[in-house]
Amino acid sequence: MYKRSKYFTVIVVVFLLSCTQQELIDDTPKKKEIEKYPTKSITHFMYGEIYRSSGNYTYANLEYKRALEYDTTVTILNAIGESYIALGKPNQASDYFEKALGLDPNDEIAGLNVIDLYMKNQRYEEVIPLLEAKLKIDPDIPEYMQWLAEAYRGVKDYASSISILDKMIIITKDYPWPYIFAAEVKLEENKIAEAAPYLEKVARRVPQNEELYEFWIRSLFESNNIEGMLSALEFWLDKKPETLSPYFLYIDYQLRFEKYDEANRVLDHIKGRWQEDSRISYFQGLSKMVEDDADSVWFYFERAHKAKDTTMDLYLNYGIWFWEKEYFDNADLICDLAIDKFGPSTQWLHMKAMINAQRGRYEVAEYLLEMALSADTLNVNIMEDLANVYVDLNKGDQSVHLYEKVLAALPENRSILNNYAFVLSRLDRDLDKAMKMVNQALKKEKSAAFCDTKAWILYRQKKYKRALIWIEKALKYQDIGADLFYHKGEILKAMGMMDDAKEAYNKALSMNPDYPEAMNALEDIK
Repeated sequence: MYKRSKYFTVIVVVFLLSCTQQELIDDTPKKKEIEKYPTKSITHFMYGEIYRSSGNYTYANLEYKRALEYDTTVTILNAIGESYIALGKPNQASDYFEKALGLDPNDEIAGLNVIDLYMKNQRYEEVIPLLEAKLKIDPDIPEYMQWLAEAYRGVKDYASSISILDKMIIITKDYPWPYIFAAEVKLEENKIAEAAPYLEKVARRVPQNEELYEFWIRSLFESNNIEGMLSALEFWLDKKPETLSPYFLYIDYQLRFEKYDEANRVLDHIKGRWQEDSRISYFQGLSKMVEDDADSVWFYFERAHKAKDTTMDLYLNYGIWFWEKEYFDNADLICDLAIDKFGPSTQWLHMKAMINAQRGRYEVAEYLLEMALSADTLNVNIMEDLANVYVDLNKGDQSVHLYEKVLAALPENRSILNNYAFVLSRLDRDLDKAMKMVNQALKKEKSAAFCDTKAWILYRQKKYKRALIWIEKALKYQDIGADLFYHKGEILKAMGMMDDAKEAYNKALSMNPDYPEAMNALEDIK
């Protein structure tokens, strides 16, 4: 191996050391003189603070950003973010608060501002993990819980929102917000009935709030808690609300439950305001219906009718009442007034037709029903009523034709089966077919009408003993009319039992003194 001299080795080492030392000296910055004033970062920051305190946020941010050129701290970043908030620029503010959190994830100022900005900008998916992290550290801070409940609702995680709200209710028992917000979540979730328990706990304890009360009442109604709804309405009415809607709802339900004294008591509080809303007159008339005071009922109808805000309910309910009480002129006029107000819809034409049919004005009824059917060609109720009118007009073929259409539309309907069977018995045709239909109806339901139909078919078939058995079955029911006793009389007369027949006819006339068939039958026997 070749050996270098010691002298050469020393020269190389000295040279290398010399080069190394020179390089280190060249790269080392020159020493600065010690400054007698704060650093430039602090100086710019202080200028920024001065500008901000005077409300000049734009200049403040210029100074803060100059400070960032010399030092990056959470304090400076937060100051810039707060200035941007004051300038109404939340997106820029959010950027700086996020940078502050990047430096110090536990910084309270940056954290609260980011959460607040995310919530205001509905950035719920981003804010949820931040809030969940906060609540892991301290699970009982109501402000964070409230924010998190709102954020969960924002992403439609209703179950998590309700879970947080239920915890919040336990922690803040006297704070109404979580109860109301939970109810709103249930409403948004289309589960308004489940809102009722939350509203029930808070609605009676907060200052008077019409919108809250309305929400409360609706939730109780949807939960089918009518008793609770009426109790809530009474609480609301004790506050003497200006709006009339709670009065109307309360009166309506008390009338439905036949608690007329309760309805009239509340009605008395608002009757002087009848010019504000036609429903006051409407309810006053309903109250008089209970007393069978036809003159007063008509007075309140006319007063309500003259108002501009009347609805179909006025004409429908009053028309039916006068019709059932056989004040046919009043009922017929109400239909005419409804047609003038709402137009000749099938509803009013149909009602007017049946009023005329009951009065024996079958040609008028036929005309009105045909007009209604031309406008609503698939209405089976109109078809059936028209078919029955055709029987009274001795138009049997037209009646059967219509009933066939009705039966084709509703082949399993027991009422249709029975009614068609009875029409065939009246027409004295296709009696076997009629018997099959009424038997089919009787398999589904036993009633006076169905038993009477079978009795009358048997009568037409001259099977009088069996007919008498079935008419007696019919008469055991509660819902019987004069027709059944007339039919019994006819059956007994066919059997030669004249005294019993007279008794049956007289019973029919005691129930309906204007029953012409029974009167004629009684005259024939005498």
